[in-house]
Amino acid sequence: MKRLLFTILGAALFDRVSYALVELFALWYAPRYIKSDSDIGNSFMAALGLIVLCSIAGGVLGFRRTSRKAPAPRP
Repeated sequence: MKRLLFTILGAALFDRVSYALVELFALWYAPRYIKSDSDIGNSFMAALGLIVLCSIAGGVLGFRRTSRKAPAPRP
């Protein structure tokens, strides 16, 4: 249960952070370089792909966090 929770939380955290970065990039990119509907579609698909990849990476890191072994005590 702990692994599932950490996996979901890791994915959600990375998802939110990547979405915020995409929004900041869109505020800068859109007024300067988007000239047609195809430009909007291309940038939207790139942003969606980035968010999906970050969500998967966050899930993997959250899962791996629960797989860590406790350090051995020093004698």
